[in-house]
Amino acid sequence: MKTIIAILAGLLLASVASADDDPQQVIPAGLKMMFERPDKPLDINPVVVQAGWAIVGWRQDGRGGRVLMKKTHHGWSAYLCSGDSLKDAGTLEKLGLPADDAAALAGKLENAEAGLDSSALALFSSFEGTVMLNEASTGAAGGHEGHGL
Repeated sequence: MKTIIAILAGLLLASVASADDDPQQVIPAGLKMMFERPDKPLDINPVVVQAGWAIVGWRQDGRGGRVLMKKTHHGWSAYLCSGDSLKDAGTLEKLGLPADDAAALAGKLENAEAGLDSSALALFSSFEGTVMLNEASTGAAGGHEGHGL
């Protein structure tokens, strides 16, 4: 049953977006489709993008954090969830982003978050540790990364 649900979710995500769609629309729509519930709305903001990578802030049911996403030939895939570590260009570089892209993405995130209220920033910071979601970009998945948004 879980396999059938996973396949259906993948098909739904594939139908939501093509590779040419705007990541500002595709990423929130895909994450909401996967994680939002009627009693637990999912707030996705900001979404910053640089050269096939994105960082997304999320809040849901009193929790929050940031998601690092990577664009693959399947669309946008969630790579990992974390908190403040994703604000650091050095950390992004260690995760595989080229230095210029890491610095640009961190700068875009800083600018985007400057306009948010302190309660949103506190929720983003509250995510403890790092949870790996997809190791496709490191080659650890053997070229069989999951279908994206």
